[in-house]
Amino acid sequence: MRVAHCVEVFVERKQYCGYGYCGPGKVLRRFARFTGKKNLADIEDADVNAFLWHGSTANNTWRSYCSILGMFFRYWYARGQIGRVPTPHNKPSMPKSFSPYVYTRAEIHALLDAIAVDQKHRICEIGDATLRTVILVLYGTGMRINEALSLRRVDVDLRKHMIRIRDTSIVNRREIPIGRDVTSVLSRYVTSAKRNRLSDESHLFLTRKGSAVRYDRVCEAFFRLRKIAGIKRGIGLIQPGLRDLRHTFAIHSIAQWSGDSVVLERMLPILATYMGRIDMRGSEKYLPLSPNTYEAQLDRL
Repeated sequence: MRVAHCVEVFVERKQYCGYGYCGPGKVLRRFARFTGKKNLADIEDADVNAFLWHGSTANNTWRSYCSILGMFFRYWYARGQIGRVPTPHNKPSMPKSFSPYVYTRAEIHALLDAIAVDQKHRICEIGDATLRTVILVLYGTGMRINEALSLRRVDVDLRKHMIRIRDTSIVNRREIPIGRDVTSVLSRYVTSAKRNRLSDESHLFLTRKGSAVRYDRVCEAFFRLRKIAGIKRGIGLIQPGLRDLRHTFAIHSIAQWSGDSVVLERMLPILATYMGRIDMRGSEKYLPLSPNTYEAQLDRL
């Protein structure tokens, strides 16, 4: 059977089952016109690839076309009209640029100072002590935001200087040691009068009303703090966010190790494990962003 005939039969069948199938029908008819008078049994991988590569196609459109053609060919394969389902080559993905914002220590202090200014003019859902502790814990441990907000009081062992991260993913579940500064910040927070009245199984970070701090609320609060502190990038660039505290932790750690003459090849696997990564590729991308990378150029300047 000709491809055009098979397309019409397939589209009619879909519409008979209650699907509109206008958009996918146009794609399949375009494919039929592209293949000409070929029979369905003669269609090969090269024909599908030539159709997909014809013209410039965005990645999402490419995936949509592949899905539509895949359903079409599987339909006829199940009915014995073709011996195999043609498989197109994967479209090479565009490389993503990694350009996090690295906060300076002065900017971290400016963000913390902005909390008092922000609290002065509005009644915030998140208390100033909670917001301050969240920012310092993210900066001091490199945890993901959802990992920090999911912590419960029982997960923080101040005597052993450890935090247990109970993530839904087995890969990200881990126990991490914390330094004296983070321990001191958490100790002040968990021993406060309001926090002391709660059970160990309650969330560590709570709103003024006693409910768990939500991701969107803490991001909104951080957005206000960043504006008060005057921290921003150029026009058209992605503005600094709460997630960049994780990247800042990694880059500041690498910079400190470089100053202490530590062998980075030994420390990068430790950093990857500490941050809950499954391999070193996520940690290696921080190396070009570390200040020691540009020491030679700065010396020449």
